[in-house]
Amino acid sequence: MRKRIYKWKRAAVCGLCAAVMAGAVACGQGAGQSGSGTDGAQGGQTGVGTDKAADENGLAAVDGIAYQVNMDISGLDDSHRISDTLFGLFLEDINYAVDGGMYAEMVKNRSFEYGMEARDAQLHGWEVTGEAVEFSVKDGSGDGTALNGNNPQYAVVHNTGTSSAKPHEGIRNGGFVEGMSVVQGASYDLSFYCKSEDGSVDAVTVSLCNEDGTVYAEQTIEGITGEWQKFEATITPDATENRHVCLAVEIPAGTACFDMVSLMPQDTYKGLPVRKDFGEYLEALNPTFLRFPGGCVIEGRDEESIYSWKDSIGDGLAFEMNGKTTVGDVAVRPQGKSIWQGSKAHPYYTTYGLGFYEYFAFCEALGCMPVPVLNAGMTCEIQSPFYQVYSITDEAFKQYVQDALDLVEFCKGDDSTKWGAVRIAMGHEAPFDLKYIGIGNEQWQSEYHQHYRQFVKAFEEAAAADPALYGDVELIVANGTASDSTEGWAYLAQNPDQITTLVDEHYYQTPEWFLANTDRYDSYNRDLQAKVFLGEYAAKANTLDAALAEAAYMTGLEKNGDVVEMACYAPLFSHEKLNQWVPDLIFYSNDSIFGTVNYYVQQMYGNNAGQYSLETTLTGAPEQTLYESAVDADGDVILKLVNVSQEEQTVHVLLTGREMASFLPEADVTVLAGDDPKAANSFKDMAVTPQEGKLAVSENFEYKAPANSLTVIRLVSLKD
Repeated sequence: MRKRIYKWKRAAVCGLCAAVMAGAVACGQGAGQSGSGTDGAQGGQTGVGTDKAADENGLAAVDGIAYQVNMDISGLDDSHRISDTLFGLFLEDINYAVDGGMYAEMVKNRSFEYGMEARDAQLHGWEVTGEAVEFSVKDGSGDGTALNGNNPQYAVVHNTGTSSAKPHEGIRNGGFVEGMSVVQGASYDLSFYCKSEDGSVDAVTVSLCNEDGTVYAEQTIEGITGEWQKFEATITPDATENRHVCLAVEIPAGTACFDMVSLMPQDTYKGLPVRKDFGEYLEALNPTFLRFPGGCVIEGRDEESIYSWKDSIGDGLAFEMNGKTTVGDVAVRPQGKSIWQGSKAHPYYTTYGLGFYEYFAFCEALGCMPVPVLNAGMTCEIQSPFYQVYSITDEAFKQYVQDALDLVEFCKGDDSTKWGAVRIAMGHEAPFDLKYIGIGNEQWQSEYHQHYRQFVKAFEEAAAADPALYGDVELIVANGTASDSTEGWAYLAQNPDQITTLVDEHYYQTPEWFLANTDRYDSYNRDLQAKVFLGEYAAKANTLDAALAEAAYMTGLEKNGDVVEMACYAPLFSHEKLNQWVPDLIFYSNDSIFGTVNYYVQQMYGNNAGQYSLETTLTGAPEQTLYESAVDADGDVILKLVNVSQEEQTVHVLLTGREMASFLPEADVTVLAGDDPKAANSFKDMAVTPQEGKLAVSENFEYKAPANSLTVIRLVSLKD
């Protein structure tokens, strides 16, 4: 009988650490403790293995809960094969997730294109720095004075020179929501377009300052002429401040015009225009795919608010400035509206600063598969004041179909194709990965199915004409908005094709529903042409009990990983103070970010996914209190136990099918637990976070699953 020694990392919460350690007790013996390290970690726990014999079925003859796992995969058929893209992400620009959030741009209304939904309309986000300033916004599309056709409006700033306080005055921007945040010694990239048509201004002073006049960084930029030019500089603040910071753009007496005033930190996520902490939080989830950009965002409330992937890359327009020509630059991306409406103080517009080009590049940086979603030629029936559906004979509808085909060309085409050449000119010579395209979102109507058939027909014809470009692309058909929606499946039963391989299911339910339906996909027909894409789900709360209900449900997803191809929680991000939807996975402010308890559930599954679902048997557990799954991951065996009861549960684990000598003697253990099932994380209190440790295991051991907990036990195989 093997001695078991438990070595645990120091836990952030002593009570939780003690609960976790007490859970790793050998069969037949309570926890023994001896000594105490100087760092406060408990040590010296040992236990003795059971002497009870196994019964004829292999289950340990024990009282209580018995959990048997057959670790042998040699006899498993395809029904045990788990999708290699099971756990991923869904990013929708909701809750101010992109502009003012993930997108690293710090200037609000940088192109002066905001409209009537915003307080002060085009002036929104900007104010004058003194009484000597006259500030207006001009539409230059009529007289040809605009920066370009997609960005017609620009600021006109006139310093009358009558201020006795200082010679330079102008306008300043306070950023999004609670304002800008700057870090002492960090570098920030500043850029703006400027001209002085009457030649009265030849220099601009830019500064990072506070509303009380404190200046953190200042620089003067010379060379202003009567023609538009782009000016760039790096500024470095001499203090750290996260409230009431402004970017001021000031001139001497005279008149100057400004457009596309931008400020971004240099330290972003892998060089992309993505806030570093956002990227790192998503990377930590180890996602296999990213669905983007929506969601309802792609449907729109009206034609103006429908997300356009071509607008998001500036329609591939060439833009010449300072003697250089760029393609798809942010300066030629027209501002869009969003289906998610904010307030006058915090309106919701789409800058397209993170467009499809950046989303595909972001997927590469994350090492995950992109799953773009496109409009089906109709607005959102639920949110549209006037539900709009284009006739399939309209040129407008045909353009939506063509846009979908053009996206394939943009991703996969070479420089001999129009849109492939655009991608290359934007800086990405190699093709982008593209396997799936979602057509529509949460649409179930007969008119949607009529539209969808046209997309299928177009892609089938394109694949026949150019199989190298279109032959490998698969489509995702939308489904209704509830757990009992079956419209997508019914459509495929009546209209089978060779290109639709996924049905996009969405549902938001109570924790109780998730616990009662962990076997939802057990009965799904494996012989249908399509598998399941669980594109949106959540248990309607950011509390521990809701997160554990999701964890329990995910054991069912793993066990049915042969028919569930992909699954992702929704929504992903929310500002801590402003949102249109709760719950959410990650909350943020202008300088901080934190993961909910739900986030850590997704992280524990994403980093412990497997290739095969193992045969398991669980007996003796009280109904709907203990849930389990076991997977093989490149030879590692990973056990997941979810205890949703208010009591600790002792589980007798029996491992069969492989020699224990093929594993390291200690398993990696991660536990997410808390005493209060309604506990939730916040900026002030990270109440529930994973605790990690080591557990000596044998073919027969006992584990005490803490109350309200998710436990992952990873047996690490000895690789050849």
